[in-house]
Amino acid sequence: MPDFITKDFGWKLASVVLALVIWVVVFKYNGGAFESGIAPRENTYGDLPVAVLSATGDPRAYKIAPQKVSVTVSGSDNVMNNLKGDDIQPFVDVTDKASAGSFRATVNVSLPKGVTLVNVDPSWVGVVAPGH
Repeated sequence: MPDFITKDFGWKLASVVLALVIWVVVFKYNGGAFESGIAPRENTYGDLPVAVLSATGDPRAYKIAPQKVSVTVSGSDNVMNNLKGDDIQPFVDVTDKASAGSFRATVNVSLPKGVTLVNVDPSWVGVVAPGH
């Protein structure tokens, strides 16, 4: 056998094994499927209620307007076929607004694994703290 094949054969074999291990991990992380070149499917879920995330010790009941938003998400057919509106959770974070009376807040969305946020409409809501 030529010397360039047999020289450092142990290192070459270890490199191939490591490459295979990395490939398997990435393959499993992608859900066990190769990208097929098919565009992800989009769905829009309307009238989802916006939750208010406030500090644990904050007893105030914030009012928001509008109270519901429309969320567009995308994902693979497998994920989108099993996705329900209850799996999508829009919320506003008011934990750092302790002294504010009324303000605009960005609507954040909590999504399951494999789902990508495309759009939130409206992307902002008005927030009013009680007593202001």
